[in-house]
Amino acid sequence: MDEVRSDRNPASSDLAGGEKPEPLRIFLIDDSSLVHAGLAHVLREYPDLTLVGSARDSPTALEATLDSSLDVLIINTACRSINVVDLMHRAVHYSGSGVSRMLLVTNDANDPLRADADKLGAGGVVLAWEEPEFLVAAIRLVSGGYRIGIPDQEEPDNRLPRRKSVRHTALDLLTLRERQVLKLLARGMKNAEIAGELVVSESTVKTHVQNLLVKLGLRNRASAVAVAYELGITRGEWPR
Repeated sequence: MDEVRSDRNPASSDLAGGEKPEPLRIFLIDDSSLVHAGLAHVLREYPDLTLVGSARDSPTALEATLDSSLDVLIINTACRSINVVDLMHRAVHYSGSGVSRMLLVTNDANDPLRADADKLGAGGVVLAWEEPEFLVAAIRLVSGGYRIGIPDQEEPDNRLPRRKSVRHTALDLLTLRERQVLKLLARGMKNAEIAGELVVSESTVKTHVQNLLVKLGLRNRASAVAVAYELGITRGEWPR
């Protein structure tokens, strides 16, 4: 997950680190029973997410894009009975907001559909082979107004010096414990869960969260999660 940006301010509940009163309503657009069963199995592990329905044909899919009660629409770009590009264009025509809630899942890192999705304002694209936690984080970010992309797969030019971004420089200011907290935030953990994982008090976790937000120049937890995925922090080694 290479790019995460926001087009609107996150919900006030994010600013306070609170819980949403109701689970996010997820809708799947795909014609595969196997994919539906797999997604339903994943979402059952997360009480703040719920799969409320699915579409296997274009009319039902278009109707879903117009349903303002849905928080995120997950679309498998490999589905055979639905033209995804046409669906996005029609959604823009009838309701621009429906496209911003679309999260496309692709098997091809170089899927040309990515350009259409970005141009039309879709919520983002994720790779089908990512870990379930990646998809869950993407769902939460898209529901909060963030747009997510995947990295281009061209081979890097090793002759060019690698420049350290301003964000990477700011990361150097974080303590080891603050880095650990940031990684756990990116996994979708709440303060109480992080406290249990690190065997510290919840108030200590709150202090670490506040400190890392200040050091990174961020306003809220959602922004911290976005930065963690932008830099690949959850993939293993700390970025250099």
